[in-house]
Amino acid sequence: MNAMTVCRRGGNYSIAANFARMLLENSPLEPQAEKAQRVLMACGDRRDTNQLNYDFRNPFVVCGATFVPIYQGQKVVSCLYCCARFMPAIEGQICSICELAVVGADMPLVFSASLHRRDREGIHLTFLFLC
Repeated sequence: MNAMTVCRRGGNYSIAANFARMLLENSPLEPQAEKAQRVLMACGDRRDTNQLNYDFRNPFVVCGATFVPIYQGQKVVSCLYCCARFMPAIEGQICSICELAVVGADMPLVFSASLHRRDREGIHLTFLFLC
């Protein structure tokens, strides 16, 4: 619903009409269906004023760092910890979603902490980083 409204206001009429059709296919509530019908009538055969990197016919996931669609069939790398997907250019960087693992690494970065108590010095923390 929001995507349909934003695209119509932004002048992307064919994409707004596509979102309206997808909304109507999913049995929306009556007010939503009425708004989608109005958007379809207003958009008609008008063309988009802005070219977007969006193809509604091709399934995609969104890159966790650049927010660019990665379409089916394109190369993708993942974070082994949170399973977020990224463009190949992000490989080797720290995951921007969980900030715990290296994107595209064979093994996730694991943090382990152990406590050591000392008499008068208080608690001393030792961190072990496994790569």
